[in-house]
Amino acid sequence: MARAVISDPRRRTAYEPLYDIDPQTGASVEVFYADRTLAMSFGMHGAGWFWWACQPACLPGAVTGPFADNYLAYRDALGSLKSVARFGKRPSSALYLRTQRGHSVS
Repeated sequence: MARAVISDPRRRTAYEPLYDIDPQTGASVEVFYADRTLAMSFGMHGAGWFWWACQPACLPGAVTGPFADNYLAYRDALGSLKSVARFGKRPSSALYLRTQRGHSVS
Protein backbone atom coordinates (compact mmCIF):
# COMPACT_ATOMS: atom_id res chain seq x y z
CA MET A 1 0.00 0.00 0.00
CA ALA A 2 1.27 3.46 -0.84
CA ARG A 3 0.41 6.80 0.67
CA ALA A 4 0.28 10.06 -1.20
CA VAL A 5 2.66 12.77 -0.09
CA ILE A 6 0.74 15.92 0.69
CA SER A 7 2.92 19.00 0.45
CA ASP A 8 0.45 21.37 2.10
CA PRO A 9 1.08 21.13 5.88
CA ARG A 10 -2.31 22.69 6.62
CA ARG A 11 -4.10 19.69 5.15
CA ARG A 12 -5.02 17.07 7.72
CA THR A 13 -3.04 13.87 7.30
CA ALA A 14 -6.07 11.88 8.46
CA TYR A 15 -7.65 12.50 5.06
CA GLU A 16 -4.72 11.47 2.86
CA PRO A 17 -5.66 9.01 0.10
CA LEU A 18 -4.43 5.41 0.10
CA TYR A 19 -3.29 3.53 -2.99
CA ASP A 20 -2.73 -0.15 -3.66
CA ILE A 21 -1.29 -1.55 -6.87
CA ASP A 22 -1.51 -5.15 -8.07
CA PRO A 23 2.12 -6.13 -8.77
CA GLN A 24 1.13 -8.50 -11.60
CA THR A 25 -1.43 -6.51 -13.57
CA GLY A 26 -0.69 -2.92 -12.57
CA ALA A 27 -4.34 -2.41 -11.64
CA SER A 28 -4.76 0.06 -8.81
CA VAL A 29 -7.22 0.97 -6.09
CA GLU A 30 -7.49 4.46 -4.65
CA VAL A 31 -9.24 5.06 -1.34
CA PHE A 32 -9.96 8.74 -0.75
CA TYR A 33 -12.00 11.09 1.40
CA ALA A 34 -14.59 13.27 -0.31
CA ASP A 35 -16.38 16.14 1.38
CA ARG A 36 -20.02 16.71 0.54
CA THR A 37 -19.30 18.94 -2.47
CA LEU A 38 -16.86 16.46 -4.06
CA ALA A 39 -19.16 13.53 -3.27
CA MET A 40 -22.03 15.30 -5.04
CA SER A 41 -19.86 15.60 -8.16
CA PHE A 42 -19.81 11.77 -8.21
CA GLY A 43 -23.57 11.61 -7.74
CA MET A 44 -23.27 10.64 -4.05
CA HIS A 45 -25.18 12.41 -1.29
CA GLY A 46 -22.82 12.48 1.65
CA ALA A 47 -19.24 12.97 2.72
CA GLY A 48 -17.05 10.02 3.62
CA TRP A 49 -14.47 7.58 2.32
CA PHE A 50 -14.81 6.25 -1.22
CA TRP A 51 -12.81 3.95 -3.48
CA TRP A 52 -12.41 3.31 -7.15
CA ALA A 53 -10.33 0.89 -9.18
CA CYS A 54 -8.35 1.62 -12.31
CA GLN A 55 -6.60 -0.50 -14.93
CA PRO A 56 -3.32 0.80 -16.39
CA ALA A 57 -3.82 3.54 -19.01
CA CYS A 58 -7.56 3.74 -18.25
CA LEU A 59 -9.79 6.13 -16.37
CA PRO A 60 -11.00 5.07 -12.91
CA GLY A 61 -14.16 3.02 -12.66
CA ALA A 62 -17.30 3.83 -10.71
CA VAL A 63 -16.98 5.35 -7.25
CA THR A 64 -18.10 3.16 -4.34
CA GLY A 65 -18.99 4.61 -0.94
CA PRO A 66 -19.32 6.44 1.32
CA PHE A 67 -17.76 4.53 4.20
CA ALA A 68 -17.19 5.70 7.76
CA ASP A 69 -13.41 5.28 7.56
CA ASN A 70 -10.63 4.43 5.12
CA TYR A 71 -10.20 0.90 6.49
CA LEU A 72 -13.81 -0.02 5.71
CA ALA A 73 -13.50 1.42 2.21
CA TYR A 74 -10.24 -0.47 1.59
CA ARG A 75 -11.66 -3.78 2.85
CA ASP A 76 -14.73 -3.34 0.64
CA ALA A 77 -12.49 -2.65 -2.35
CA LEU A 78 -10.47 -5.81 -1.76
CA GLY A 79 -13.60 -7.87 -1.31
CA SER A 80 -15.03 -6.56 -4.57
CA LEU A 81 -12.06 -7.06 -6.88
CA LYS A 82 -11.32 -10.22 -8.87
CA SER A 83 -7.59 -10.20 -8.17
CA VAL A 84 -8.09 -9.80 -4.43
CA ALA A 85 -5.46 -12.42 -3.58
CA ARG A 86 -2.66 -10.23 -4.96
CA PHE A 87 -3.62 -6.76 -3.76
CA GLY A 88 -1.72 -5.72 -0.67
CA LYS A 89 0.95 -8.41 -1.10
CA ARG A 90 4.42 -8.31 -2.56
CA PRO A 91 5.23 -10.91 -5.18
CA SER A 92 7.47 -13.70 -3.96
CA SER A 93 10.98 -13.82 -5.41
CA ALA A 94 10.21 -17.10 -7.24
CA LEU A 95 7.07 -15.59 -8.76
CA TYR A 96 9.01 -12.48 -9.76
CA LEU A 97 11.73 -14.54 -11.45
CA ARG A 98 9.18 -16.62 -13.39
CA THR A 99 7.42 -13.52 -14.71
CA GLN A 100 10.74 -11.94 -15.69
CA ARG A 101 11.68 -15.03 -17.69
CA GLY A 102 8.43 -14.88 -19.65
CA HIS A 103 6.60 -17.73 -17.94
CA SER A 104 2.89 -17.26 -17.43
CA VAL A 105 1.56 -16.99 -13.92
CA SER A 106 -1.88 -18.26 -13.04
